[in-house]
This record gives sequence, C-alpha cells and structure tokens, in this order.
Amino acid sequence: MKKILFTIFILLLSSKIYAIEKIMINNDNLIPNFDKNLKKYNYFTMSDKVLINVRTSKDEIINGEGLFELKNEVNKFIINSNLDGDYVITVYKNYQKKELELGKLLDLKIEGYEINFNSDIYEYDIVIGDEEMLNINYELLNDESHVVVRGNGNFDKEINEITIDVDDINIYKINVHKTIEVVNIVEEKNEIKEMSYIKKEIIKIIIITISCILVFLMFYILFLRKSTLHV
Repeated sequence: MKKILFTIFILLLSSKIYAIEKIMINNDNLIPNFDKNLKKYNYFTMSDKVLINVRTSKDEIINGEGLFELKNEVNKFIINSNLDGDYVITVYKNYQKKELELGKLLDLKIEGYEINFNSDIYEYDIVIGDEEMLNINYELLNDESHVVVRGNGNFDKEINEITIDVDDINIYKINVHKTIEVVNIVEEKNEIKEMSYIKKEIIKIIIITISCILVFLMFYILFLRKSTLHV
C-alpha cells in the first residue's frame, strides 16, 4: 500500500502544471527579463509592428499573443494565462531607451504593507510593529540598473529611513515609523498571607500578656491602692 501511495505521489509531482515559461517581443527579451512572478514589463522599439510570442506549458490557455501594429508612442498589451493571470507589457515606440530606463523602478513592494507605488513618487511612509527587517521587492525598468538599498533593519528609532538608490540618479525613500508598545504594568497587590502557627502563638501570648498586665493594673488601682491608703 505504501509503495502505491508513493508512486501516486511521484506521478502527481511529475504532472505538475507550470504557468508561462517565456514572453518575447520580436524575439527579444522584455525589460526586465521575464519572470513568472513579475507582472509588468517594458519594451522599446523603432518598428511599427511587434510580434509577441509566448512559450507556454501544456494545458495552459493563453490570450494576447500575436502580431500587432503600434498605433501610439506608448502601447499596452496584456498577456493572460488561465493559470497565472495577467502580464502587462508597455511597448514604447521611437523612444530613446536610455532616457527612460535609467534611474527608475518599475515596481516596488514591501511585504505586508501597501504603499501604492508610483515610479515618479520618491517618498513613502509606513508604520511597522516590532519587525527587525522588511522584505522589499522591486522590479527594474532596466535589468542592467544598479540598485543599492540602505537602512533596512535595526529600526531602533521612532522614525527610520530606508533608501533605494537607482543608478545614482534617483533615490526612493521609505520613512519607517516604528511604534513600540512596551506596556509594563506593575500591579502591586497587597496580599494578606496567612500567618504561620508559630507567629499566631507568639501573637496570642503577647495579647494574653498585655491583657494580664492591664487586668493587674486595673486591680491594683481599684483595690490594692485603696487598701494601702486606708492603712
């Protein structure tokens, strides 16, 4: 029985369905290079037409590939996969590639936080809890761009700053506001602890002794002193 289950498991793994493997335009790579987890891409051309080719896995339905005429300077195409959703490709016609690619990110995401990224907005604010480091993911407009991330981690101030320097041209800044809720509630409870037997006996003896002294004094004042005075 175990052998049968193991064989079925191996068959399921081997028949796993993968989504789009590659998208190319005019047999060129996209910018950045295709990755099934990245959903937005750019392509620059001097041509009036583009041929979009999609390499798919079996049992996958694709819409959006083919030969297209570029009607505007900026054209958007959507490749849809029934397994992995939409991929958006922006095709720039007759644009100077260098001017648009350098110094900008295509997308920026911080895991667990929504920043509504816009490549033309360079400063963002988020409020975090007690994280020591954030998971930052970005997509490049130019896969040859050089990116340096500084300040991610060791958030020991109320306001911390993460900078993402792209090609030494533009810097995206994330202001990280840290709210550390350290609640030290010290409750002083005056608990009445039950006394031990010895303590109880000592207190009892003290009370009896004091009571006897008081009785003796009262007796002396009332009787013995009067008798002494009469004599």
